[in-house]
Amino acid sequence: MSMSLADLRSVPHLSVSRIKTFLQCPQKHALQYIEHIEPAFRPIAFAFGTAFHEAVGAHLSKTASHEELVTIFRDNLTAAVVADRPPVLFDEEEADLGATIDVGARMLGVFVQKVPRPENVLGVEVPFALELAHPITGEVASLPVIGAIDALVQLEAVVGVWEVKTAKRKWSSDQLEFDLQSTAYRMAARSMGYDDAEATLLVATKTKVPDLQVEQLARHRRDERELAETALTVIRATEAGIDHRVRGWACKACPYADACGA
Repeated sequence: MSMSLADLRSVPHLSVSRIKTFLQCPQKHALQYIEHIEPAFRPIAFAFGTAFHEAVGAHLSKTASHEELVTIFRDNLTAAVVADRPPVLFDEEEADLGATIDVGARMLGVFVQKVPRPENVLGVEVPFALELAHPITGEVASLPVIGAIDALVQLEAVVGVWEVKTAKRKWSSDQLEFDLQSTAYRMAARSMGYDDAEATLLVATKTKVPDLQVEQLARHRRDERELAETALTVIRATEAGIDHRVRGWACKACPYADACGA
């Protein structure tokens, strides 16, 4: 019997988000994942992305009207904003809850129009656990990488892993080439028996006229090696207590700036 994502996350583990956080700033990583400090706020982008994923999941899992999808998005976003947790911080483009819901509704309309429901949806938010090892040295990571594939679909005879993102603009060529998430998704699909799964990135943009960036991502063994090497490096660095600050533009909008002393 397969374990739920909650069960998998109940044990010590890495996630791609955690790895990215360490690469961005080891001090932020330490405050968030080691010391479990409560952030001063939650960026609206995080709540927005989670609510959008819920609506997209409903679109892929069953036949739902645009109005029903907007309701799912609105209810999930509203619940996140009013939750008794650190306050949600809106930004200039998404100034309040009403404006943010309007943006999401338009984006969902574009997504549904450009991404019809596949003939066979094998799963939505499919949990996985990757046991990583260096392909050359054989070193085994002491922590698994835990996550969930946004969508596992089948188009004719081809199985695909879909990664769904929301962003203010389309992803750059560098983001597409070095995205660790799609590498993890493809490795997870292979561990489930789908050896030749194709990786697709779907970026719903919050531009004035919403759009959807659809990219087919090529992933190779060297990408898997890089993921393993990076995960092993993060584990070793964390065990050694490396938690220095990385000063830069991101400090101004960091939820851990007060705890960091930035």
